[in-house]
Amino acid sequence: MSTIFIKDSFRAAVEAASGGHQTVLYNQAGYPGFYNVIPKFDYASIGLEAEMGAGTCTAFVVDAAGTEVDEIFIGSYLASMKDGYALPLPGMQPATYIDWDASKTASEVNGSGFHLMTAHEWAAIALWCTANSTVPRGNTDNGRAHDALYEIGRRWDGYLPGIGVGNRKTLTGSGPAAWRHNHAFNGIADLVGNVREWHHLFKLEDGQIFTLPYNDDASDDTDWAAQGVYFTVDGGVLALSDVETAGDTLTVDRVDWDDGTSFTSSLNNELLKRLLIEPYGTDVVQGHIYVNNAGSRFLNRGGNFRNAGEAGLAFANLCNERSFTISYIGFRPACILPG
Repeated sequence: MSTIFIKDSFRAAVEAASGGHQTVLYNQAGYPGFYNVIPKFDYASIGLEAEMGAGTCTAFVVDAAGTEVDEIFIGSYLASMKDGYALPLPGMQPATYIDWDASKTASEVNGSGFHLMTAHEWAAIALWCTANSTVPRGNTDNGRAHDALYEIGRRWDGYLPGIGVGNRKTLTGSGPAAWRHNHAFNGIADLVGNVREWHHLFKLEDGQIFTLPYNDDASDDTDWAAQGVYFTVDGGVLALSDVETAGDTLTVDRVDWDDGTSFTSSLNNELLKRLLIEPYGTDVVQGHIYVNNAGSRFLNRGGNFRNAGEAGLAFANLCNERSFTISYIGFRPACILPG
């Protein structure tokens, strides 16, 4: 049994300093991690009922029966590793060179309720940011924000921001408040840039989307349902379609998610809009989408330290197999407290 809540002075101090927005969760080994407390909200409250439909945001709906939770806990920082456990801690080098399965395992071994951040949770945070005009910037130019060069973080290698060699990741949470989801230092850090983040609950199988309409963090990818929606090409343009393009292997790089020309869809798929996959007519959420429709491809989001204007909350890479590792893909743990 994991010791999720230990009412000690450290947790009390973090909650007081953050105004209750952050807390400390302890894993089964007693290691602490910093998590943002995200209260339940619905699509109407963020002004997106017309685009997303009515009802509670899917990040708070945890099973097919419609069971809802009042809050979720999102790692305030990208994961770093300690004795095989994924811990969201400030001032650390983000864990990278880790594949999807290892990211999922390192999150789950923390204890009951802990998991790899899901596609539903990422989308919920992104949509909340757009509604509150707090879309974050981040380390998108070798230690600095490409669109605000005065915004810098502390590079792990000690090089000056903007130098295009070395270990260009910034220490977790070392950037300014504009790099947090609420534009305050009690927010979730480094969602945009630094390293891309593996996500749970979304994959492609030969171009077809597999996911669930609710946030079942305990599910395995074999449990996810085929959605009957495919990434394909229509007139040379990346498109979402309910008809598979037989025999075509599609590899698309650097397609702007929301420009309305290089990526299109006429499906009006409520779930995929809720997951920030199908564009819903906004230019607030930036990012490029990458797709490979051959075999199994697992979602990672956000962009990295060299993606510049391609990075953003809508950035989605669906080119990587589950076993893929590289220096600029990491992950973030989250938690839903057992009922």
